[in-house]
Order: sequence, then structure tokens, then C-alpha cells
Amino acid sequence: MRKKIKIILFGLLFLQVGMVIHGCRKSYSPGDWDLLPEKEPEKPQEPDDTPTKSFKVMSLNMNVGTTVANFDAMMELIKEYDPDLLFLRQVDSATTRAGKVDRPGVIAKELHMESYFKKNIDYQTGGFGNAVLSKFPVKEKYSQLLSREDGNTAELRSMAMIKVEVEKGHELYFAGTELDPSVANNRALQVVDLLNATEKLSQPVILVGNLNEQESANGPVLSYLKGSFTFACLGTGCPWNAPKDKPTGVFDYITFKNLDDKLQLSKYGTFSKSANNFLPMTAEFKLKLPK
Repeated sequence: MRKKIKIILFGLLFLQVGMVIHGCRKSYSPGDWDLLPEKEPEKPQEPDDTPTKSFKVMSLNMNVGTTVANFDAMMELIKEYDPDLLFLRQVDSATTRAGKVDRPGVIAKELHMESYFKKNIDYQTGGFGNAVLSKFPVKEKYSQLLSREDGNTAELRSMAMIKVEVEKGHELYFAGTELDPSVANNRALQVVDLLNATEKLSQPVILVGNLNEQESANGPVLSYLKGSFTFACLGTGCPWNAPKDKPTGVFDYITFKNLDDKLQLSKYGTFSKSANNFLPMTAEFKLKLPK
């Protein structure tokens, strides 16, 4: 009996001690993050003091119709954004409907840029195609007509590309294109042309233009490009650029191949003004300049 009483008293003492200890502890509830035990402080990251060079990119549709009335308006909005690298798609050079004006050349002169025009087709007194322009020194120029299915008579498409020296000893490629809007099999062939033309380049590549495919279509163009290029934005929440009053899709993509992590995208979106039905698409980049 006496032994049993001792056991009971010992148990009550143990319980009391346990309650005292428990009362000294904090009470934690799921989601009560302020009371969670403190984590070990993370080691501060070393500051990245690598110098960079910032620059602006613009991609836009230049199809201003059969008159010259709104070409000046188009040129003014380009001057307002003041890109360092500019892609013009559906651009006339010296055609009758353009007043026989070399539009890429005039824009280049106004913005103190160098222009490279790739003619897709002969048209009237001149040509119709794509142009890439740069404020940076142009080191190389390259272009090619893109593939079509055998026997297909769809309008010819092209890619125009330049190699520019952004800073002394630091180069990148800037390319622009517009793929076939109506024949999916042509687009599939054309995106392979783009990949073949850029896969072995050893400097960063910025590829822009109208791919004529929306991500929701799950088509071959975006699927193939995703394997090699980073899209400035893709998916829900990304800005659309046409039709300009109530945009329903992306018709000027900006993508880049970021070799050695040299390119940093710092800004992306549409430009608010346009002389046709397509808002220009713009981006700002930083290029790392290792010492």
C-alpha cells in the first residue's frame, strides 16, 4: 500500500514538472510563422559588380498600306522610343507605293543607325521584305529566304541578321523574321531554318518578329524555339500587341539565346503608339561585360 502511494506521488510530481517545462515553451500553430524557430541566417550573396551595357530593342510591323501618308507618323514613334536595335517587318524599299523611298534607309539616317534590308520579293519599282537596324557597329550581315513546301506558292519569307559590337570586344547577333501566316507546314520548315542558322553561333542571339503562331495553338514553331531560345514573356499575363485597340494575341515576339548568362532582360512590353493595327513590341536588355 505504502509502495503504491509512492508511485502515485512520483507520477503527480513528474506531471507537475512536465507542465512547468511545457509552460516555459512557446506554443506553435500551423501558419503562425512569427513563432516558428529562427532559421540559421543565410550567407549574404557576394555582390555582382560585373559591368553591364544597357540597350533597347523594338520589333514592329511597317505595313503602312499603299500610300505614304502615315510613314512620317511611324518614323516619329520609332524616334520617340529610340531603340538601339530595330526590326522592321513588311517594309517597302523604293516601291511606288512608298513614294520610291528606301524606308529602312531613311529611318536609319534619322536615328543614326546602320540598316540591312533583305528583299523577300521584287515589288513595283523596288522590294518588299525585312530590315534590321543598329546603332552599334555592324560587323557581319547575313540573310536567307526561308523554306516552303515543294510546289507551294505562298509568299516568300526571310530572316535578316546582323552581328553587332555592343561594346569593344563584346558582340551579339540580332535577327528578325516573319513566318508564313497561312500554311502551318511552311512555318514548321521555316522555324527549322531559323534554328539551323543560329545553333552554332558563339555569341548571344536576339531573335524577334512575327512567328504567326499563338502559344495556345501548341504548334511546332514555339515548341521548337523553346528548346533553344528564351521568350521575353510567354503564357498568361504576357502583353498582346494586335489588334492595337483590343489586342487578342502576340504578333511580335522577342526571344533570346543567353549563352554564358551574358544577357539580362530588364523590361518588356508594348509601345503605346502605332501607325497601323500592330503595336510595336519592345524590350530592354543588359549585356554583361566581364573584365
